[in-house]
Amino acid sequence: MVESYKKLREESKETLIQKYDVVAPHTVSGLNYYRDEIARRDAEEQSLLILNFTKQMRDMTVAITVMTGLVLVLTMVNVYLVWPK
Repeated sequence: MVESYKKLREESKETLIQKYDVVAPHTVSGLNYYRDEIARRDAEEQSLLILNFTKQMRDMTVAITVMTGLVLVLTMVNVYLVWPK
């Protein structure tokens, strides 16, 4: 018997893994089983690539912000030094 969707969503990951391990030896795997696992792994790889890209974008944004602040300070110093007194 299959649990309701609500009950399934409320189960912890560890409980679901235990239930899976109990049922798995009595189940025949088909092509969808392997295709789904391949798709899951592909999605995980894609997520890691996106996460790494996001970290690089954050680092570049911080660097550009620091450089912009430095240019602003240097410009203010330059204006102060050449402004007629």
